Amino acid sequence: MLAAAPVTAAPQEDGRETPTRYVNPLAVEGAGSLADPTVIRVGERYYLYATGGLGPDTSIWSSDNLVDWEHHVAQFEGHGTSDAPAAFLYRDHVYVAGNGTGLFRSADPLGPFEYLGDFSDHEGRRPDWGMCPGCEDGGFFDPTFFVDDDDRLYVYYAGPGPEGIYGAELDPDNPTHLLGPVQLFFAFEPDHIWERYGNRNEYATQSWVEGPWMTKHDGTYYLQYSAPGTDWITYAVGVYTGSNPLGPFTYYEGNPVLLHRRGMLNGVGHNSVVEGPDGTLWTFYNILYRNWNRELDRRIGMDPVGFDAAGNMVIEGPSETPQWAPGTRPDPWKGNATNSIPLSEDKNYRVSSEQPGREAPFAFDNNARTEWTPAADDVEPWLELDLGAEAPDQQFMVDSARILFSLPEGVAVGSAAPRARRYRLEVSSDGETYTTVVDKTANTFDNAVEFDDIEPVQCRYVRFTITGWPPELPRGLVELTIFGR
Repeated sequence: MLAAAPVTAAPQEDGRETPTRYVNPLAVEGAGSLADPTVIRVGERYYLYATGGLGPDTSIWSSDNLVDWEHHVAQFEGHGTSDAPAAFLYRDHVYVAGNGTGLFRSADPLGPFEYLGDFSDHEGRRPDWGMCPGCEDGGFFDPTFFVDDDDRLYVYYAGPGPEGIYGAELDPDNPTHLLGPVQLFFAFEPDHIWERYGNRNEYATQSWVEGPWMTKHDGTYYLQYSAPGTDWITYAVGVYTGSNPLGPFTYYEGNPVLLHRRGMLNGVGHNSVVEGPDGTLWTFYNILYRNWNRELDRRIGMDPVGFDAAGNMVIEGPSETPQWAPGTRPDPWKGNATNSIPLSEDKNYRVSSEQPGREAPFAFDNNARTEWTPAADDVEPWLELDLGAEAPDQQFMVDSARILFSLPEGVAVGSAAPRARRYRLEVSSDGETYTTVVDKTANTFDNAVEFDDIEPVQCRYVRFTITGWPPELPRGLVELTIFGR
């Protein structure tokens, strides 16, 4: 018998349980492809704004624990925000701007948002491509905003391609107006190998430096950025530091501070940082699922942030196994794994049906670019994994499961009807008698990603059964990961 520490959770006011663990990518209700996350804290609740929240209306998500994300539809005066929406709290209002938009404002983080107008520079001119790199249509590319301790307000944004990161101070009484000319803080440096284009950083002269974010810690300003571009698995986060929000900034020789580890989760960049419920810091970032001829499919990840004795920024990620939820452990950036490992990769299996080219092993190959598709006439498709085929006497202690469902490109969010996927997970020690450990046969939530904590159970076999599926979507399973010890 393998020993396993119990995974427990406390009840919330609505009867749900407060999560003690999470896994990447995060389960975000009603979301398909999602990227460029900005997470802000307003009171005791958190709000997520992201690329992919665009449909007939604009989607925003809220959470009280950074793990469970509830979907909302928000109204923006005149039109929705564009990609890469950046939000910030300033003087009791929430402001939002996206790629090439002016500034929106609301007293409620869920809106409705009024349009304050286009940005203007220190001479009153409306930004456009001819005026400054990265300026477009009255706004900026990949804008982000920073409120300093003295209530002064700053904007940072990215120029096109290798141009780099720019910024300026904003008028606190009119946040659409820049108080001075924009400044270039840094640009693409070919000597920074990780900033080069390509899945092997093989393009020596090309990059896209983007996604700025500012964090202040102990009087030092950490200007984060991403390169070489969101369509590469080498997409990563770097940082420059300075003693002033407008620089000068010094490159951190330990860059990048967040980079793929050649696992399933890669292309990790365009981050934001928010203070968690216990004062710890957490970063949210893109995860590149797929890039087929520049058709991007992305999700969202989260991991803890800290600072070492020398003041260097440290990000404990990207994590690929169950992690302790925010507020669970002190100093999570020093190590946040729960010691559960994947048990399901490349195991013997049985399956009810499979289509040519999309066979069952694609569902447990630790690869988000493949999937299992059952036969069209298979009413309740099932997949059974034999965790111990190579050692029949060995049992495993299973404690959780991550399920990545397929979602075709272009499926809208916003006011679309929920797309509930229903399923059941069973375990067995002998392959004959099965016990249900996860029952979501009556699920009503629209989650393309699911993470189920399981009371630790000893078993050898795990069976996954699809019991219900949105009729407008083709059935498919990108990945089933069984975690345990």
